[in-house]
Amino acid sequence: MYLLVSGRLRAYVERAEGDEIVVGEVGRGEVVGEMALLIDEPRSATVRAVRDSELLKLSKEVFDHFMEKHPLAMKQIARVNLMRLRRTILFPRVESTVATIAVVPAGRDAPLSSFAERLARALGAVGPTLHLNRDRFERRPGPARRPGTAADSAIAAWLSEQETKYRYVIYESDATQSEWTRRCLRQADHVLAVGLGGSDPAIGEAEAEIQPFDWRGLAARRDLVLLHPDDARRPIGTQGWLAARHVDGHHHLRAHSDADYERLARFLTGRAVGLVLGGGGARGMAHIGAIRAIQELGIPIDLIGGTSSGAIIAGALAKGLDYEGLVATARERLVAPGSLLDFTLPFVSLISGRRVSKALERTFEDLMIEDLWLSYFCVSSNLSRARMVVHRRGLLRKAIRASVSLPGILPPVFHDRDLLVDGGLMNRLPVDVMRRFCNGGKVLAVNVNTTSGLESGDAFGEHLSGWRVLAQRLNPFKSRTEGPNIASILLCATLLNSAQAQESLEREADFCVQVSPAPIGLFDFKSLEAIVTAGYEAALKQLEGWAASRSGDSAPGRLAKRRNSGRAPSSRPALSPP
Repeated sequence: MYLLVSGRLRAYVERAEGDEIVVGEVGRGEVVGEMALLIDEPRSATVRAVRDSELLKLSKEVFDHFMEKHPLAMKQIARVNLMRLRRTILFPRVESTVATIAVVPAGRDAPLSSFAERLARALGAVGPTLHLNRDRFERRPGPARRPGTAADSAIAAWLSEQETKYRYVIYESDATQSEWTRRCLRQADHVLAVGLGGSDPAIGEAEAEIQPFDWRGLAARRDLVLLHPDDARRPIGTQGWLAARHVDGHHHLRAHSDADYERLARFLTGRAVGLVLGGGGARGMAHIGAIRAIQELGIPIDLIGGTSSGAIIAGALAKGLDYEGLVATARERLVAPGSLLDFTLPFVSLISGRRVSKALERTFEDLMIEDLWLSYFCVSSNLSRARMVVHRRGLLRKAIRASVSLPGILPPVFHDRDLLVDGGLMNRLPVDVMRRFCNGGKVLAVNVNTTSGLESGDAFGEHLSGWRVLAQRLNPFKSRTEGPNIASILLCATLLNSAQAQESLEREADFCVQVSPAPIGLFDFKSLEAIVTAGYEAALKQLEGWAASRSGDSAPGRLAKRRNSGRAPSSRPALSPP
């Protein structure tokens, strides 16, 4: 059995598929391996040090002797195990327990000091935060101020004491490899490599000296942070930065934006909110109204992802559009041009997809997913390999085009010799995907009711001539046969395939907003105002309680403040004229 004196451990178990998953973390004062001693069986998990850790080892003989002399200690061990079991049952997701953050340079001229100071202020709003650099460390009171001396144990004890005093400790490294830089990396639960966006992404001289440190040997997560001018329209060239480095994720921040630093602080501390938008054809435009309600209730959106029509809205928001921009874009791209259904000979699909592709190209241009302000993903279904594809890098419009490609309606997207189609076929509400990326944060989902309401009233019996239907539609004096069209049938059949998994996906979310904009048709983009209003009203009503529980104040109180500031929500969203 081991008692963790200082540092942090992470527990892993191997799944049947052969990969490992994180099942928990161990902090100072906790024990590991006690169950194996008590039940005399092999350990069920593998434990690795996240960073420099000091452990006290107890053999079985010493453990048994200690229990005989101090039987009350067994009560404490049982209490720890019961608390772990309770956390596993009530909170099966691993929550972020980051306490120490190392800040190191990436590229050239990284402004580490100013970045660390701003991050410390953002973290300070969550809990007491200490910002340490080499100069502050060497000026600390007490003997043996220099790292790397014989007083390493005393240094470790002093650093452990700071972690007790402060909720978060930021270690600002030197610009070069040094004893202090190595100590920063070894002490970190989370490593942030900071660079200047838009500059040369090549490994700089300072970073090259740090690179020999075995990043891949670290259990600590490593993220890239790129700083941009406050007036930057959008990030560019992120692909080059990611290609040159091994990182788990990346973040774009405006250099002097408090809101951006607060977003990063939420991510680091497991308080981020990831928004997931489901599919639903034209009804998916309800996400626009839901986003307005979410923002008015003061709920941050730190990461975003979606499938099918939800992928479009998520991409537009991640690009930087506000509510008014989302509405205007929807009008311009989906309503003003008329129908997007450019029918063709149905050898591969009912429509050619040219109009859809052009609309996506005009909206997203050649924007890369890596260059979005918000962390983004969308999902598609790989017909060739019968599996889900998660798009986190590459051309945004191509990823979205794959995510909206309803089988039989839109042509599939070719990617690496595979055929990609609508993500709703495999996962119509990818809450589970967001859970993997939000670092222990909350997952908020918006599910649009896609119940088709398809009814024929036995209008055409067991057989139907398409020529007859066409003749009826061309002849204004003949009554029309009422019934579903082929596009609606294909869409509903696609959604039915993943309907059984819908309930479990909704439960996976911390909160799921249900929007039912019926009786709006699945391709009725001309009903944009009614769809957006339905999303706004449903989200506002359902989220008030959840928003209040997160912030500690009342949602109506926040809305009243917005009214006083001239930003009051109306009962219907104010849609500006086209």
